[in-house]
Amino acid sequence: MFFFRKVRNLRPAHAIAIVRDVVEVIAIVAAGIWAFYVFAYENRIKPSMADPDVNVGASIQRLGERNGLIAVGLHLRLQNIGTVTARFLGVAVNVYGQRIVASLPHVTPRRHLIKYDFDGFYRMGPLVPVYTWAYVTHLGDPSSLQETPLDPGTTIDNYRTFYVPQNRFDLLTVGIDAPYTKFNDPTLTHLIVNPGGDVRVRPVDLSRIDQYNILPVTSLDIR
Repeated sequence: MFFFRKVRNLRPAHAIAIVRDVVEVIAIVAAGIWAFYVFAYENRIKPSMADPDVNVGASIQRLGERNGLIAVGLHLRLQNIGTVTARFLGVAVNVYGQRIVASLPHVTPRRHLIKYDFDGFYRMGPLVPVYTWAYVTHLGDPSSLQETPLDPGTTIDNYRTFYVPQNRFDLLTVGIDAPYTKFNDPTLTHLIVNPGGDVRVRPVDLSRIDQYNILPVTSLDIR
């Protein structure tokens, strides 16, 4: 007597196992790709492609008087608030003195204005350079020993003291010229001294330079 056993069909179970393995492999590969994207692209590649972002500020304060001169303290701060290193080609800090002069009201009718200021009884005298501090870095001129790289999240502070004659000026104003770049390639840079004594920092090639030139950064009433 022969007995025949029914043979189970294992194909469906085998197919399910293969599909499960394929899904697991795809999930592992997708997780690896996502990890690479987050770690390499979001944290490394993308930040390195951004432009440098630098906050340049200054403050001045009256320190005292001596021998007919007013001592003034100057504080310069360079702060990198971006994600890439900012490399300065040079820095120029110019301080100007001004007189506030009484004048008669004079109104000139104008149309189609989007901004209007009226100073009825005074005017500002010309800007007179009273103090300048400037330099070109090694990136701007190989003969310079000055280096000013600014890594993300870091700050450089500089403090100076200068003097102005008493009763000569009513207002002191600070202007800053500070071109910088994220590239490490040397860019020839010059200091241009104006006839009055103030200075501008001028790179020869501006194609990859972020030019920071602002006046005024801050001012001080020294009357």
